[in-house]
Amino acid sequence: LTLPDIDDSVATDLELGPMQRPDDEVVFAPKAPGSFQRGANRLQHWISPGGQFPPAAGRYHMFVNYGCGWCHQCMLAWSIKGLHDAVSISHTGLKTLGERGTEDFQGWSIPEDPTGNNFTCAYDIYNKALEYGRTQLTTPILFDKESRLVVSNDPAHILLMLNGSFDEWAVNKIDLYPADLQEEIERVNAVVFPGINDGVYRCWFSSTQEAYDEAYDGLRSALEWVEARLSDSAFLCGDTLTLADLRAFPHLFRFDVIYHKLMLREPRGPYLKAANPKIVDWMKRLFAMDAVSEVCDLQVAARFYLREPDDECDDLYDKLKYSWMSSSEYLEAMRCRQALPRLSRRKS
Repeated sequence: LTLPDIDDSVATDLELGPMQRPDDEVVFAPKAPGSFQRGANRLQHWISPGGQFPPAAGRYHMFVNYGCGWCHQCMLAWSIKGLHDAVSISHTGLKTLGERGTEDFQGWSIPEDPTGNNFTCAYDIYNKALEYGRTQLTTPILFDKESRLVVSNDPAHILLMLNGSFDEWAVNKIDLYPADLQEEIERVNAVVFPGINDGVYRCWFSSTQEAYDEAYDGLRSALEWVEARLSDSAFLCGDTLTLADLRAFPHLFRFDVIYHKLMLREPRGPYLKAANPKIVDWMKRLFAMDAVSEVCDLQVAARFYLREPDDECDDLYDKLKYSWMSSSEYLEAMRCRQALPRLSRRKS
C-alpha cells in the first residue's frame, strides 16, 4: 500500500490558498456507470477579512445534526478549536419535510431557530435572502445572521473556515491545517474521501453491480490503507491532530453500527472491530478527548439513518457500540445539557 500521488490541480490550488481548493465531489467523482454522483456544492462563499463575509464573533451560525457525518466533521472542528462563543450552532430535526424532487420538498425540519428568523425547515434558511430553490437543501449550513445569506454548504470549506477564520476568538489556537502538512493532509483525503467518506454512500446508492463493486473495492482498499498508516503513528499525519483525522473520524465512527448494516450488500465483509484494530484504537484515542466526545452521539445518528423505530435503533447501538462509547443514559443526559430540541433527538 503506497500513498497515492496528489492530483496536480489539487497541489496547484493548495499553493493559491484554501479558497481555491477544488470540490472533492468533482475531483474524486466515481467512474463506473450507475455510480452515485454528488455534484459540486452550490454555495461556496468564504469568511475572509475585507470580503462580503468578514470574520466576526457572534455573526455566524451553523445548522447541523448529530446524524450526518459531514456535519460531524464541522462540529469536531468547532469543538476542538473552542469556538462556542464565536459561532453558534443548532440542530435540525431528524426528518425531512415533503417529498424530495417535488415542489413540496422543504429539506430538514428546524424544530427551533435560535437565529430569530422563525425558520421551520432548510428551505427557509436557503431562501431567506436568495432565490435558491429546492435543490441541495443539505447540511451543514453556515449561515450569516447579519445578511441572512448562507455562506457555504460545503463541509470541506466550512472546516477550513472554522480552522482559520475565527482564531481571534478561539479558546484553542491549534492549527488543524498547518502549512507544512497541508499537502500530506490532502493526500490522505485523496484516499479517505472517495474510499470511505463518500465510499459508503457510493455502495448504498449504486444502481449497477459494476458501480457497487467499484465502490466496495474502493472502501475495503481504503480501510486497509488507513489501517496500515495508523500502524506506526498516532494520527493520520504523524503525531499531530489535523483535519485529516477530523475528516475521517465521523464516517469510521459510524461504520460498524450504521453503515455496515445499511449501506453494504451481502457479503458485507467484516466489521472494523474484527479487521481493523489500529483504526479502532485511533477512534478510541480521539474519543477520549473531551472536545470530541461531547459532539458524538451515535445513538441519534442511528435513529437518523435507519428506518426502524427508535427503540430498535437504540438496541442496535447498545449491541454494536464499542465498550468505550457512551451509554444510552449518558447520551440522553448530554442531549439535555446541550438543550437539544426533542425533534433533534428522536424521529417521532
